[in-house]
Amino acid sequence: MTLPERMVKAVYQNTGVDRFKGNPFIEALPPILDLQKLKIGLSSNIKFNPTDIYLAGQTRIHVISQLLDGFFQPLSRHVHLESKLSVMIRQGYVGRNLATGLLNSHIQNGYERIQQGDLGVFRFEHIQSTAKSMVFIGCSGSGKTISLNRILGTYPQMIYHENYNFIQVVFLKIDCPHDGSLKSLCHNFFREIDLIMATNYVRRFVQKRHSVETLIALMAQIANTHAIGLLVIDEIQHLNVKNSGGAERMLNFFVTLVNEISVPIVMVGTPKARPIFEMDLRSARRGAGFGAILWEPLSKP
Repeated sequence: MTLPERMVKAVYQNTGVDRFKGNPFIEALPPILDLQKLKIGLSSNIKFNPTDIYLAGQTRIHVISQLLDGFFQPLSRHVHLESKLSVMIRQGYVGRNLATGLLNSHIQNGYERIQQGDLGVFRFEHIQSTAKSMVFIGCSGSGKTISLNRILGTYPQMIYHENYNFIQVVFLKIDCPHDGSLKSLCHNFFREIDLIMATNYVRRFVQKRHSVETLIALMAQIANTHAIGLLVIDEIQHLNVKNSGGAERMLNFFVTLVNEISVPIVMVGTPKARPIFEMDLRSARRGAGFGAILWEPLSKP
């Protein structure tokens, strides 16, 4: 079988963590990186020729411009972010084990919700989500997106489990729509899945006038069908409180995503998004169950 560029064949390795043992989704992931290997994995250097300093000024501008995209120096904040994401991905798979049938139970519960049209119904009561949510806030231009992309780049996006004939999607990254509506955000989820999996969810679901609650149920089913390990929602400051029905409804939307979809979610945005999660202490805890990361501008040494 010829695998797509973004997909690798599963190779199972012992993680050294008893709780992860026997879980194909976790054991097929790259090894947990120690600090030295992480720095090597995230670092990116540029090619520099000492004779470049003798080039004409206008030519040197083009040589220097490679620093914008070609150079990356990991800092302690990047190590902290990678550690959080590593825990979230693996912890989220604990409750969705392909080998023990836990994943099938989540899928059956999702099917029941779609059939009944109610996010509160289930077929298997004992199934519990191990997914967590996190808020990642930083000023525009602070490197949030590029840092996330480099960290996620240490994982293959898709893993093919030959023994189970199953394709695992390790992470999925979507952007908030500019119209600021929750429904359009759900539509972006289906478009991104179609892009990487060559499916036709947009034609099946987006072209119909489903409610947000129905779209969440469909997202849950798709997320578990493809075993998505981490959902990153970028630019959440674009969400419009008015268009989305109020800050409380927006927060409930994110909480429902984590609880019902059972997939870890990272919400990324600028400080404009902070009011959504700072209405009160209870709201902040619900919206960021695994904590929040706030990147302030780097201070002078």
